[in-house]
Amino acid sequence: MGANAARPRCELLGRARSPCVTISESLVRWLSGRSVTLAVLPLLNAVLLTLYVFGEDSYRGNGISRWDAYRSPGGALGPMYVLSVALMAGCAALLLYAGLRNRHRLFRVSAFVGGLTALALVTPTILGFTLN
Repeated sequence: MGANAARPRCELLGRARSPCVTISESLVRWLSGRSVTLAVLPLLNAVLLTLYVFGEDSYRGNGISRWDAYRSPGGALGPMYVLSVALMAGCAALLLYAGLRNRHRLFRVSAFVGGLTALALVTPTILGFTLN
């Protein structure tokens, strides 16, 4: 037993990996079986956004939806809403595909891009349908 026997290693593509990388790779493999369920989150986000946009505007209180109250013809809120829902559905499809095929890199990239999309597009859409 040499000096390398005391340190756990993972041979991947002929390169030695540190224990931290080995743990993160095994964590990704463990999560990949359950990662298919994470594809529900962007769909849930899109459904909640739809319920919010087409729900009654509590500020006006007369039964009018936020869609009718805040969206102006030719304005940006309508296309922002449609794009938000479409991108969340696309993100969910990519997460589902990557989870079923065990494509870890695609899964991580899809989750990251989906998070950025939610931050950069869904949040301003919610604010647009909220602020007067």
